[in-house]
Amino acid sequence: MIQLSKILCPTDYSKTSDKAVRYAIELGRKVGAHVRFLHIMQPENIAEKTAYSYGVSKKGGKTEVVSEEFRRLLMEEKKKGLSADILILRGNPYDEIIEQSNTWGADLLIMGSHGRSGLTRILMGSVAEAVFHALDIPVLLVKQNAADKAVQDYS
Repeated sequence: MIQLSKILCPTDYSKTSDKAVRYAIELGRKVGAHVRFLHIMQPENIAEKTAYSYGVSKKGGKTEVVSEEFRRLLMEEKKKGLSADILILRGNPYDEIIEQSNTWGADLLIMGSHGRSGLTRILMGSVAEAVFHALDIPVLLVKQNAADKAVQDYS
C-alpha cells in the first residue's frame, strides 16, 4: 500500500502554481499528509547586494515574500486541520526543489507546469520537466489549464 506522509509543493504564487497548491491541499487533507509549500526566490546579483549595503533600497522595495492571499489561504486550511508549512529559500528553483525533496524526504511532489511544447519549451526550458526526470519519487504535474474537477474552489 502506498503511504503518503510528506507532500512537497513548490509555488511562485502564479496562476499555474495556484492550481498545484489546490491539488496539494486537497490531497494532503484526504490522505492526512503534511504539505510543505516551497517558495524559491532568485539569487540576488552582486550589484543589488552592493547597492543595498550602501543604503539603496532593493528593487521594487518588496521584502514580503509570501503573498497576503497565500498566507490567508494557508491559515484557513490549517484551521480546517491541514498539516502544512511554508519554506522560503533563495537559489536556483531546479536545484532547491531537488535538494529539498531529498533532504526533507518527500513522498510526492506536486507542481504546476505551463504545458508548453515545441519551440517555446526549447527556448524557455522547463523546470517542471527537469525536476520530473531528476527525482525518484512520484511527481504530479498540474497544467495551467487543467480542469478543476478534482479540486474545490478555495477563492
